[in-house]
Amino acid sequence: SFQQFGSLVLTISLVLMLVLEPILHCLSGDTEKLFSPRCKESKSIMDAYSILSAVAMLLYWLLLTDLTVFSMRFSAFLLVIGRVASEVGLFLGALIYLIASFASAISSLN
Repeated sequence: SFQQFGSLVLTISLVLMLVLEPILHCLSGDTEKLFSPRCKESKSIMDAYSILSAVAMLLYWLLLTDLTVFSMRFSAFLLVIGRVASEVGLFLGALIYLIASFASAISSLN
């Protein structure tokens, strides 16, 4: 199921984050502060760590949406937000089209 697969991917990303933890890499180097994430050893892994951190945070939020079954009000709220978000996207697309058409019409006047 999606819940189990999401939990597996989250576990793998958290283990990889532990392996790439900048503070652990800086413990072996000579730094002024004891638990500093900024050192020469951690500069090469900082990008990968931040990407894994973002993926883990997104997975936390995706797995949290599965808890909507427990609260009907929250489930109804997510359903309404899903419907409204598509309508807002259509409105913004039409607004951009309208602005671009008027901008091109005004620029062709000169």
